[in-house]
Amino acid sequence: MKRPVRRGPGRPPADASVPQYGQILQRGLEAFAELGYEAVSVRQLNARLGMGHTFIHDRYGTKEEFWKAVVQSAIQQATAEITAAVEAEERDDELDRLIAGVRAFHLATSRRPHLLRVIDYEAGIDSSRLAYLYEQMGPLNDAGRPQFDLLVKQGRIRDIPWYLFHFVVTKPTAMYSQEPLARLFGRPDDADDHAVLSTLILNGLLIQTNP
Repeated sequence: MKRPVRRGPGRPPADASVPQYGQILQRGLEAFAELGYEAVSVRQLNARLGMGHTFIHDRYGTKEEFWKAVVQSAIQQATAEITAAVEAEERDDELDRLIAGVRAFHLATSRRPHLLRVIDYEAGIDSSRLAYLYEQMGPLNDAGRPQFDLLVKQGRIRDIPWYLFHFVVTKPTAMYSQEPLARLFGRPDDADDHAVLSTLILNGLLIQTNP
């Protein structure tokens, strides 16, 4: 009688469907968002990934290095979408480009509620992970700051500090990350409201001039 082939420790079954790299990072993002960095164990992460129990150790070394790979991928994808939308703005007017950037930001984040939850979780803790998140946001911030400063100088948007502009634009996206609460307030699960959100925020930021 033929003896069954034994698997090595930490290896998935031979007939198991092995997730693609993008799926692995997305599942990791969802796990960190739903359970929190401190609470989720490497064993839980490997199980959520559908991989053997040594996968993270073998591939990334530590849970923190895996977390970095997860958030870097998610932020870079969102940044690429926002940058593409701004660069697609055919006019050279900086106000048009800023408006396009705000609208693209709200669209990109509406598609990534788990990333928002991870950021919300880490933003209240002064840690190396928060520093890493801020570093990953650097390219987007560096691209938007000159536009902001110029438009303030020209008197076309409100003269507020950069940090206030950041939170005015970003914090209303909590309705994407706080889905259960938003649902209690009556927001449908299939709501397509990022454009309305952008318009409300931009109306408060732009200085209206009479013709």
